[in-house]
Amino acid sequence: MKNLIVLFSVLAAGVCMSCKKDYVCVCTNSNTGTVSYGDHFKANVITKKAAEESCKANNDLSAGGLKDCHLE
Repeated sequence: MKNLIVLFSVLAAGVCMSCKKDYVCVCTNSNTGTVSYGDHFKANVITKKAAEESCKANNDLSAGGLKDCHLE
């Protein structure tokens, strides 16, 4: 039983770590309408949420210069 738990844990950790994808934060400049590509993220299922929040924070930090920031 102990071996089964260890095996399952190793497999679960391997699945979470091996599925990293490259994402880029894309925003639209509200003044000019141009699309800008910002931060690049390498995230898996667990860390994608944090990357999305970081990208969307650009909307607030830019003082109205950027809008519709999202991951692609």
